[in-house]
Amino acid sequence: MSLTDKPYLQGRTFVFSVEKGEDLLPFLQQFCIENQIKFGSISGIGAVSKATIGIYDQKNKKYNKIVLDKELEILSLQGNISIYEYKPMIHSHITLSDSEGKAFGGHLMSPTIVFSSEIVIQEFTPTQGSQIKTRKSDKTTQLLLWQDPFKTK
Repeated sequence: MSLTDKPYLQGRTFVFSVEKGEDLLPFLQQFCIENQIKFGSISGIGAVSKATIGIYDQKNKKYNKIVLDKELEILSLQGNISIYEYKPMIHSHITLSDSEGKAFGGHLMSPTIVFSSEIVIQEFTPTQGSQIKTRKSDKTTQLLLWQDPFKTK
């Protein structure tokens, strides 16, 4: 932790399923907007009928999309929620497997169509002196990163 970081408290915990046929990422973003979740973590398991994942090309500074148009298990959905342009933004990675047990993973993108799901969102609330994390475009990586990355120097 840097000298300017302060701890956060656990806020509300949301435990829910996303209905079959929903597009996972926009659903989660809308859920956070409607429940005023500004900062937290997200995890989940389940299955999808179609997935879109992204792999960041560090040289060309863009996401390459991979569309998996088949039934897949969600082995792990992990990510966080923070603010970008005054709205909650989901940054999540997903690991999936097919019927042969082959794994695929990357940045969760749309469309990723839910078959079944179990999602947990843990909200974080700031303590005195801490702030909700916000994102901005990083000039070096061209990624939307937290404004105050941990620095060791």
